[in-house]
Amino acid sequence: MKILLVNEKGCFDPGIIALAKALSGNHRVCIVAPLNPLEGTGHRFTTSAQPLRVKQYFVLKRVKIYSVNGTPCDCVTLALDKILKSKPDLIVSGIDCFNNRGETIHSSGVVSAAIEGTIQGFKSIAVSTKIPDATSEKDFMPIANAFAKRLNYLVKNMSPNTTLNVNYPQKFSSKNIKCTHLTYGMINNKYHPEVNPFGTQFYWLKTPVMGFALEALDQKGDLYWLKKNFITVTPLKLDLTNYEAIALVEKAGIKL
Repeated sequence: MKILLVNEKGCFDPGIIALAKALSGNHRVCIVAPLNPLEGTGHRFTTSAQPLRVKQYFVLKRVKIYSVNGTPCDCVTLALDKILKSKPDLIVSGIDCFNNRGETIHSSGVVSAAIEGTIQGFKSIAVSTKIPDATSEKDFMPIANAFAKRLNYLVKNMSPNTTLNVNYPQKFSSKNIKCTHLTYGMINNKYHPEVNPFGTQFYWLKTPVMGFALEALDQKGDLYWLKKNFITVTPLKLDLTNYEAIALVEKAGIKL
C-alpha cells in the first residue's frame, strides 16, 4: 500500500519514525508532519493569513519525509493536494506518546488528522499509546511492529466514512484487543500559574487528564479496557448529529 504518515509531535518524533520503519518494509511510506510539536490543536487549519512552507529531508531509506509549518490537518490536506505524486491507499496518524481516548479525542491533533483523512475520502487510522518518557524510536518499535502485523486485517475490515482510533496500553499483548466505544467523562484541565521577573502572572496548561471515576468504570469504554491492558479499537463516525434530540427540539418549538 501507499501510506501517508502524519502526527502532531513533529516529522522527526520517535513515534512516527518507528512507525515508518515498521511499515516501509512492505509498503511505500511518506511522512508529512508538522515542523514543530503542535499538541492539542484539534481540527484547526492555518488560515490564508499565514503561508505554509514545505521542506524535504533525506534521513531514512525508502521513506520520504516532509515538514510543514502548519497543523496536523494542514499536513493531510496539503499532502493530498500538492506534495504526494499519487493518492495514498491509507493515512495513519501517530504514534502519539499519550493515549487519545474518551473526550480527549476532540482536542487531539493526531485523531483530528486521521478524521480529516476520512473526510477527504481515504481510509484513516489514529494510533496512540502511553509512553510519556520515550526518548527514541526503540521505545515505540514493539507497538509499531504489532500494528504493522495487524494492518492488512484492519484495513480490510474498515467501514466507509469511519476513522479507526487505536490505543495501546503501556503493557500490552496482541491477544488482548477490544473493539469498544469512547468513554464519556469530564476533562480535568488544570493550569499552573507562574510570575515572570517583571511581576506579570501567566499560566501553563498541564496535560489534560480524564478522570477515572466510577461512572467511567461503569461505561466499560476505551478508558476502562486500557486500564486492563487491552488494545482498544474505536470506530469514529463523521456525523455528530444527535438524531434522538431532533424530535425533542422540534417538539419544544425552539425559535431563534
